[in-house]
Amino acid sequence: MSSENTPTTTLETVLRFDAVDLVGRTGSHRRIERTVPAPPREAGGVAMQVREGEDIAVEAELESVVEGIYAHGTVTAHLKGECSRCLDPVEQDVTARLDELFMFPEKVKADEKEDTALLEADEVNLGPLVRDALAMEADERPLCREDCPGLCAQCGFRMEEDPDHHHDVVDPRFAALQGLLDDTQQDATQQDEEA
Repeated sequence: MSSENTPTTTLETVLRFDAVDLVGRTGSHRRIERTVPAPPREAGGVAMQVREGEDIAVEAELESVVEGIYAHGTVTAHLKGECSRCLDPVEQDVTARLDELFMFPEKVKADEKEDTALLEADEVNLGPLVRDALAMEADERPLCREDCPGLCAQCGFRMEEDPDHHHDVVDPRFAALQGLLDDTQQDATQQDEEA
């Protein structure tokens, strides 16, 4: 087995299914159910992921077809992440659809192999399919609630605690003029006091 076919995550290891009993028997099928622990979170991955060790439930049907093995079913998991505005914890239950045709390598043209799910050593590897299905179903920018005011862009203050919180920001290109305005106001105040 080459290094590019070596499983790199727990999902790719535990969600490999031997399909030798289905190969060449068009129309035959087998139901599979497996609950597996989630692998470690992917650094730089999607905002909502399954926490390491929590359950990912996979229910699928493997069906032999002329071109290969057709896998279809569902994956269910509980995702956790942070609100994209205020960084509070956010949770989401998802059920995502699995739907993939694992082609026999000899049925695929050489230039199409890179973009095709292949049956490898008479095995169906649902790991990458499950990972991608959960990523597609997860909220891209999760919110703790729709009207979350988030954090102040200047100082990180929680806007929910004081909705009127703000900073007077002067464009650095006009900073010199700010000093002139202050001097003019001081002169006007002194003239009023003298009068």
